[in-house]
This record gives sequence, C-alpha cells and structure tokens, in this order.
Amino acid sequence: MNSVLSRSKCGMVVFCLLLEVILWAGAAWAAAPAEGVVDFPPALDSYGDQDMTSILEILKHRIRQQPFNLVATLIFFCAIVHTFLSSKFMQVAHKWEHEHEEKIRQGRADKYSVHHGAELFHFFGEVEVVFGLWAAVLVIAVVSFFDWQTTVYYIGYRVNYVEPMFVVTIMILAATRPILKLAEAMMQKIANLLGGTLIAWWFTVLTLGPTLGSLITEPAAMTISALLLSTKFYSLKPSTGFKYATLGLLFVNISVGGTLTNFAAPPVLMVAGPWDWSTLFMLTHFGWKELIGMLLSNGIYYLIFRKELNGMQHDFAVEELKHGIQKELIKRTDLEAEFDKIRPMVTQEIDFGKTVGSKTKEVIDNVKIRLEASYLPGLQGKGVDPELVKEAFDKRFDEIKLKKLREFFPGLLPREQRAEFFDPDWDERDDPVPTWVTVGHVLFMAWTIFNAHHPTLFVPGLFFFLGFAQVTLPFQNRIDLRPPLLVGFFLGGLVIHGGLQGWWIEPVLGRLGEIPLMVAATILTAFNDNAAITYLCTLVPAFPDGCKYAVVAGAVAGGGLTVIANAPNPAGQSLLKKHFDDAVSPIGLLKGALLPTVILWLCFALFR
Repeated sequence: MNSVLSRSKCGMVVFCLLLEVILWAGAAWAAAPAEGVVDFPPALDSYGDQDMTSILEILKHRIRQQPFNLVATLIFFCAIVHTFLSSKFMQVAHKWEHEHEEKIRQGRADKYSVHHGAELFHFFGEVEVVFGLWAAVLVIAVVSFFDWQTTVYYIGYRVNYVEPMFVVTIMILAATRPILKLAEAMMQKIANLLGGTLIAWWFTVLTLGPTLGSLITEPAAMTISALLLSTKFYSLKPSTGFKYATLGLLFVNISVGGTLTNFAAPPVLMVAGPWDWSTLFMLTHFGWKELIGMLLSNGIYYLIFRKELNGMQHDFAVEELKHGIQKELIKRTDLEAEFDKIRPMVTQEIDFGKTVGSKTKEVIDNVKIRLEASYLPGLQGKGVDPELVKEAFDKRFDEIKLKKLREFFPGLLPREQRAEFFDPDWDERDDPVPTWVTVGHVLFMAWTIFNAHHPTLFVPGLFFFLGFAQVTLPFQNRIDLRPPLLVGFFLGGLVIHGGLQGWWIEPVLGRLGEIPLMVAATILTAFNDNAAITYLCTLVPAFPDGCKYAVVAGAVAGGGLTVIANAPNPAGQSLLKKHFDDAVSPIGLLKGALLPTVILWLCFALFR
C-alpha cells in the first residue's frame, strides 16, 4: 500500500512539475521578445569558421566565441548519464520501500508514514522526468550566464514544442479501446493466416505494427504495438533476455517503420521539405530496405528464442481460449444479470444484512462507548460546552464509521451511501464497440495526423475528443493521461536541451564522408533525438545527395539504441516498464537493440 501511495505522490509531483513547465512555456509564447535580447543560441553560420577544416579546431573556436556551448553540452551529458542510472535509482527506491513496509508490519513505523528517501529516488528513477529535471538546471545556467529575458526568448521562441504536443495527443487517441480493438482485429486476421499461435502474434505485431507507422505516425504505431505486446506477450512472463530482445526489436522496427512515406517519421519529416523527398523517393530508397531488414531481424530473433516461444505457447493458448469463451459464450452482461437475480434470494435466505448488521452495530456501539469514556472528559474539562463536544464527537465518529463500512462492509449501507464500485477488470471486458464509435475515433486520429504541424488545430481536436469519449463512456476504457503527459514532459525537456547541441553536432556531421557520416549519425542518435540529427544536416550548405541518404539511414537505423534516440521510444518505455519492475535498464535495451540495428544499418549501406 505504501509503495502505491509513494508512486501516486511521485506521479503527482511529476504532473505538477509538468503543469508548471507548460504554464511557463505558455507565458513565454504569449510575451513579445524584449528589445536588445541576446540572439541565443547563435546561428551556426555566425561563428565564421566556414574555412576551417579540422573538427577539433572548429569546436575549440566555437567554445571560445561562446563558452556557454560547453556548459550546455556538459549539462546535457549529465542528463544522459542520469538516464543510464535511472534503473539503479529505482532499485534503491524499491529496497527502501520494502524495508519501510516491513517496519510498518512490525509496528516500528506509523501506518501512514512513507520513506521520503524512497520517494525521492523513485522520482529520480523515472526516465520520463530526467530531461525535465536537467532542463531546470539548464535554465538556471542560462539565467546566470545571460539574463531572464534571454531565457524566456530561448524557451518561448527558439524551442519548438509541436512534436511533444503531437506525441501526447496521438498517444491518448491511439491507446483508446476502439482503436486498440480495431488494430487487434486487423492483426488477428494476419496472425490467423500464420497459424494463430504466439509465434504468429509476436511476428505480426513486430512487423505489421511498426509498418503502420508510415501511415498513422510512429508514436501511434508504438502505442498500439506496445499495448498489444503487453497483452499478448509480456503478460506471459518471458525471460529477462527475451523481454529486452523484444523491446529492442520493437524500438528499432518502429524507428525504421515510418520510412515508407515522407510524412510519418520525425527524422524524415525534418528533411522531406528542404531536400524535396517525396513518398515515392522514400519507398524506393528506404522503404523496401527497411522491410527486408525488419524481416531479417525478426527472423533471427525468432530462431534465437524459438524454444522459449514454443514453451510459452501453452499459456498463450489457454489465455486465448479464455478470451474466446468470454467473448462468444459467457458474456459479462449475461453473467451479471444472473448474479443480480441471485442476490435477493441469497440475502433473504441467510438474512445476511440483518445478521451481520446487528452484530456490526453492537461492536460499533461498544467502540463508541469506550472512545467516549477516553476522550470526552478531557475535552469537556477545557471549558467547552459538553453538548457541543458530544455533538462534534458524534459527527466525527459517524464520518470514520462510514469510511470503514464503505471499506469493509459496503453491503450494509444504503445504496446512496456506498462508495462507487471500482472494477479492476473493466478494461478487459468483452463488450463489442459499435461501428459508429470506432469511426469517430478514426476520424479524430485522422484529424490529428493531418494537422500534425498545427497544434492550434489538433489540441482543440483533443478537447473535442475527450467530450466525445465522455458521451460514449460505456464503450470506452479508462483514459490514463499519466503516460502520455510524462512522455510529453520527457520530449519537452529533450528539445530544450537539443536546441543547444547544434554547435558540435553540425560540424561533426557536415565534414565526414558517406560511410563515416552514416556511422556517426547512428552513434549520435543514441545520445540525441534522431530528428534533431537530420534537422541539423539540413543546415549544412551544399550537402551532397549521398551524404543526405547516409545521415537519414544512420539516424533511423540507430533509433532503437536508447530511450532518447527516437521520439516514440519514451512512449513504448512508459507503457511496458511495468513488465521490467518499473525500470527499463538502458544497458539491457542497448543489448536487445544492437543486433537489429546492425542488420538495418547493413541493409541501408549495402543496398545503395
């Protein structure tokens, strides 16, 4: 219970911090730039180092001209190191939580107390808050080096928050019950053609799911694929190695899965306009290669883990049969109707309410008499009117009595006094979703995708959707805003940091040959969003066509190596981390993603 309370409080702190950043950014957007404010960060062509050939000399020159470049990069480096330590923070937090819970059981700590160190480390262990926390450090540094007006100018006008806002919106929509049911039905047909086994499902979700990213955008594809893997695969408790292998495979496949078109993958969107890359160009230069690489990666991982997949087939078949029986034969509404008929008969036969109610009343009356004898004399001795003391005591006693009866014996209370029943299995119910509701959800998603670059259109669309979801509540699941808001906080912090890293990324990428550039793009992507990598290359004058291909190929191939490598990765991590003891190991993810990254990299490099 305490760990749940701790996490709830931690989530509340995160939400409040996120709300603060949103309000702060909104205020910055609303203000006009002050006159005489420093142009921060400086334009890359303002350094006057176009004639320099040595990357090291260029970097030294840019640090001399603007020392804050080094400070911003060191803070960014600290944030990256923090992400790698997040699982360690979480392990310490869990250890302290369990120790404190044991103290409570032994009576050595108050029942409602919490371990504040565990709460703090749990907060530090949430990967989604890392870049936001270090963004606060960055803001302090900017204010110290420059002034508040410069800070507001950078946060409000130089940083683009459209991508974080879009990812939050599309995650909320893609995780809804009608969209998930539609996606599951589509993949069910493909999986059935392959035999309907766990292997067929695993292969289908990891192939078709990422490919959908070329149509419905990568964040939506990640949300759908992660939730289906959670239900179909991770719920069967595979080995740790297989968990990370599948997670790495998912992240890499999502990163390359959006290259069939020129409008769905963030790293492609950044270059499609400046370089005039059409969907046909993406399909002929990238799309068919990523399909080959994806199938090869999936096939190799299947061969490595085929014994474990076969061993999990029995549990998978039982679960699928249970869901089939639940859906086709024993429906929830039918069973509930039968139990509604039984309840009055059982109550009448054993006289449950009168028997338990009278005994409970007797016990409660005895408790009240004992408490009155203990507390009332002391209160009355302070000169307070005895009748007022008795009345106040009765009201307080009745409040606590009602709370405890709601917790332990809700059936003894009148219906209007009972707490609202919370069904933990509500989201797993078998009720069908009407076609018109599904169509409505698809239209909301289409509106969001079509207006992906215009938050003034897709954010109001989200508000309309929330109203639609309330009207169609019987057909919806609970809308959990915490994961998308945390992901938005993560990406918001990342773009704040990323906007100050161009001073060193641009010269590194702009002065390398094709193969070295492709290697560099893959490595750099692990430490920065791949969309930022490709965007910076659009700023390089007279960038050769071969280098354009190399940097995009390297950026998308390396998009699964870390959580920060690709914008949808935090969404997948947030949705699946419950299967990794609430802490995805960066090293485990790196190991799982390394092989498919190499395979995709070779496909892009060899099939030129």
